[in-house]
Amino acid sequence: MSDYPLIDELVSTFKAEGRIVIVGASLAGLRAAEALRDEGFTGSLTIIGDEVHEPYDRPPLSKQVLKGWVPAGNTKLPRLRAIDADWRLGVAATRLDRDNREVVLANGDKVPYDRLLIATGVRSRAWFNPEERKLKGLYTLRTSDDAAKIQEAFKARPKRVLIVGAGFIGSEMASVCRDLGLDVTVAERSSAPLVGPLGGVI
Repeated sequence: MSDYPLIDELVSTFKAEGRIVIVGASLAGLRAAEALRDEGFTGSLTIIGDEVHEPYDRPPLSKQVLKGWVPAGNTKLPRLRAIDADWRLGVAATRLDRDNREVVLANGDKVPYDRLLIATGVRSRAWFNPEERKLKGLYTLRTSDDAAKIQEAFKARPKRVLIVGAGFIGSEMASVCRDLGLDVTVAERSSAPLVGPLGGVI
């Protein structure tokens, strides 16, 4: 038995054959694929991700990348082992056809599966007004491409940066702005930064 009950269940069902599809090509998806191979799964393995990049580390995006220490494309996650997978990158999974056991992609392709693991993670919340969302200088930070755009914007030395949200990412971005000598304002609906994850006392 491994430390991953879900992986054990998948492998016990399909030890040497079958098709496992992982939707989500980030840290969780990569480590799940490695664990499947470690536990003896030798069947077909497909990993689907809507970004064109192979799995990369996200925490440096709001620190080292924005400070200019590391290029946005240089945070690729290390591989712990070979996984022999079919990578379907740059195209989102948009629908699950459970009757036919297929994952439907944005380009119309259908990927058959015997077992499916969904490891898609989260998304940045988009600005609520669709028209205002198109304004120049409005960014979200979740992906490597997002970080590269913000890094370029910071190089242009904006007069002031407004950050909506004082969670970990918002607080880290505010710290980076100050380190870069940029004036920054943080808007947060809670009574203090990081109240959600850390609580009011801390």
